[in-house]
Amino acid sequence: MTQLFIDSKEVKLPSEFELELVTENPYFTRVGSYTYDIEIDLRDPANREIYKNINRLDVTTRIKNRKAMLIVNGLCAINGIEVILSIESYTAKIQIIAGNSQLNYEGGDSCIRQLPFDGMSILPSEAINTLFGSYPAHKAVYTPIISYIDKDGNSNILNMVEVGADITFTRANNIAPQYYLLYYIDNLLQKLGFTKGKNELEQNDTWCRIFVANPYKNSNPGDLLPDWTINEFLEQIEVFFKCIVSIDSINGVYNIVNIDRYFDNAGIIFINEVIEDELEKVYDTDTSYSYAYDNVAYNLPSEDYYNYLKLKDGIREVCTIEQKDSYRDFKTNYDQYFSGPYLLTSTDYNLEYVVSEYTINDESVKGLRIVDRLRDAGDTTSQNKTSFDIIPAQVDAIEIYSKTTSHYLIGPAIKKVRSETESQAINDLINGNADVKGDIPDKLYVGIYYGVCVALNKGTGEHEEAYWDKMPMSCHDNYFINKPTTMTGSQSILELPSYSLILDGDNGLFNQIYKSKRSIDTSLEYHFKFIADRIYELNNIFLICNKKYYCKEIHYKISSKGIDKIAEGIFYLADQ
Repeated sequence: MTQLFIDSKEVKLPSEFELELVTENPYFTRVGSYTYDIEIDLRDPANREIYKNINRLDVTTRIKNRKAMLIVNGLCAINGIEVILSIESYTAKIQIIAGNSQLNYEGGDSCIRQLPFDGMSILPSEAINTLFGSYPAHKAVYTPIISYIDKDGNSNILNMVEVGADITFTRANNIAPQYYLLYYIDNLLQKLGFTKGKNELEQNDTWCRIFVANPYKNSNPGDLLPDWTINEFLEQIEVFFKCIVSIDSINGVYNIVNIDRYFDNAGIIFINEVIEDELEKVYDTDTSYSYAYDNVAYNLPSEDYYNYLKLKDGIREVCTIEQKDSYRDFKTNYDQYFSGPYLLTSTDYNLEYVVSEYTINDESVKGLRIVDRLRDAGDTTSQNKTSFDIIPAQVDAIEIYSKTTSHYLIGPAIKKVRSETESQAINDLINGNADVKGDIPDKLYVGIYYGVCVALNKGTGEHEEAYWDKMPMSCHDNYFINKPTTMTGSQSILELPSYSLILDGDNGLFNQIYKSKRSIDTSLEYHFKFIADRIYELNNIFLICNKKYYCKEIHYKISSKGIDKIAEGIFYLADQ
């Protein structure tokens, strides 16, 4: 027996009907469960009552997101939402979508900036508490952020603090939450009606500390995001974190799973009766499941700041490499290194530098600048390249006053300078002399909150007060060099905790996260018709004819009598 419910009201199905239910594995396709067309007879009074408010001439004005559930032989086959395809004469055609298919449908053309994310407004004392944790304990952190620089170089800093026996805001009315990126993901999926299950991203300390740079005191969380659709946002999330958002098509629970661990706890499903099998060569292979991590790169803006952090092709090849034990050993030859193509390396921190000119108190001072930290990683000759539009925001030095020592401590802070609002006068808007869109970022600018850390310029001696030498810090790299002083030109390197958005190197994200650990050959698709005793979970291993397979998708036939025993599936051969 087969029953269909729309918003808990039963739809009367014809005595003789057949529909197809498809379950796809989001690991391979980013799609979940869905049915093909279901025809509903509107001459039936009960059905007519359910669909009486539908505009027959324009189904785009349809009622959206009504709950739809298909029950087959007493068991739920799919539990999602209804999509009305058409209404013609006395027939309504609908489709049921659930899980990842429902997510794709609801997020297709919807702008992520328009989603009503839950913002934050808390007392300053509660905001200070966020400095001592990360996600999921806190939705956001109130760490200092450089939000504005005037024409004279003076900066405005949100969430500015002073330290000593405790940490307090210098201006309690000048604070703004820096929302964690993982909070955006959870809040988005829950706003779309899904229930949180397991989020493996929360097991990674770096991921839990990544926040979206917010230079505005009064803004909605969505205002900080690029002009992406929800699907585009989620695709960027899955690519950047190397994860899959997998949604159960029955209970609507979402799990966020590392792509390399998707099959780690897979059970074995035995398919004992195969009716027909066929091998098909796929020439246009869909490898989206792997996201081509052979070579990874940040899609950085063409700005001076980022040009130093990712050297352009050809620069390294024309440089003379100078290596010394300590970065301080280069100071005696700054003029030589500044005037020629020198790339400097020191073994103390294993960093690379160039000599640049800094403007300090209207004076020009030469000093070191760390370079090429955001370079590409992996096989740079590979055509399989993945570029991230979630990118590290700029970083600069700030000074925090220590009441204990009367010193100004120095440390890094994310810099996201807010755009100045152009004229909104009506005549300027009409004549095109104003900015209608406002400050919409082209990429998602993020930083890492490192916690309350020991700072530079702390002075001599030790003090009992807990935070006399510490300040909250944000950056994208666990190495930070301060600007040279005007008196001596001296600089210091601050080594932060090991969180980092650096791609290359032994501890870079490529080796730690992106380097492929699982490879599945999707160029050969195995098609089987087989006897099915239920609707299967596709995150398992299927044992067919004594061989192990991963399942891409399964098609089931459902009629008024129930589910047909014969199902058809597409599989990929697994490691034996």
